[in-house]
Order: sequence, then structure tokens, then C-alpha cells
Amino acid sequence: MRDRYLFSADPKATEYKQVLEITPGRARLLMPSEGARRWRWVASLGIFLVYLWITSPVSTILFAVVPFLTSLAFWVVVGTVSAGWFAGLFIVFHLWDRMSLLLLAGEWSRATDLVLLRARSFGTFQDVAARTREGQEMRLIVDARAPRFWEAVQLLEGRPSSSG
Repeated sequence: MRDRYLFSADPKATEYKQVLEITPGRARLLMPSEGARRWRWVASLGIFLVYLWITSPVSTILFAVVPFLTSLAFWVVVGTVSAGWFAGLFIVFHLWDRMSLLLLAGEWSRATDLVLLRARSFGTFQDVAARTREGQEMRLIVDARAPRFWEAVQLLEGRPSSSG
């Protein structure tokens, strides 16, 4: 088990502009600074351009073979290359989304200590009710799979992990 968990979180399930940080005995909601968000955007653009630079020659070579194929083989090659390209792009950005949480959590403009009251699991995201130290209750949608989230909650509560 790790000693720090970071999750994308936000009251609206569409934005995920904040980071939920869980460490032993402490949960905080971090609002990344404008500089960190800008840096993440620039890095995302750079990753996309590098992905294009790497995949363009491969796609070009595969599409160069297309005119010599029969009608069915043409559509199989075009479909396979296109699906592979988009799947690769999705995987790269999914990994970057997880890795960039360290960047966002490292440079924050505001931090709010939280007490987690309850959570409902929906598989790939968690609906969390929390209270600030000032007593304000809030609802957060946390982008995390259930086993990882509950492992973080065990760390928060100081219980040993059952996953080893």
C-alpha cells in the first residue's frame, strides 16, 4: 500500500478540476494553481504532437499498401489502422491523466481538509459525501475504481491493507 493517493474529483462529474489527496489520517481537496493547470494543458498538447509524430509514419506506410488491396482487405486495413490509432491515443491520454495528478497536486492554490462521511461506489467512479473542518457538507464525484479508492480509505483510517 502506498502512503499517498491522488484522485481527480469535483462536485460536477464533467469537470474534474480538483484533486482529492488521501494520506495517513488526512483527506484534502486541492485546487490546482493556474500555472499547474496551464502546464498540464501545454504538456497534453506536446504529448499529442509527439503521438502524431510517432504514429504518422506507421499510418502512412500502412495506408500506402491500401491501393494494392482488394475491396474487403482495403476496409479491414483502414478499419484496423484507424481503430488502433484511436485506441492508442485514448490509452496515452488515460495514462497521462493519471500521471499528471502529481503535477496538479504539487502546485495548488487552495487546500481544504475533509472528513469523508460516506461513499457509494459506481465501479469506475465514487460518489463521496464529505464535510470540511468548518462544517460545510459537500458531495464529490471521484474518478477512481472501487478497489483503489477503498484502499485509500483504509490508509486514511489507519487500517492495514488487505491487498498486500
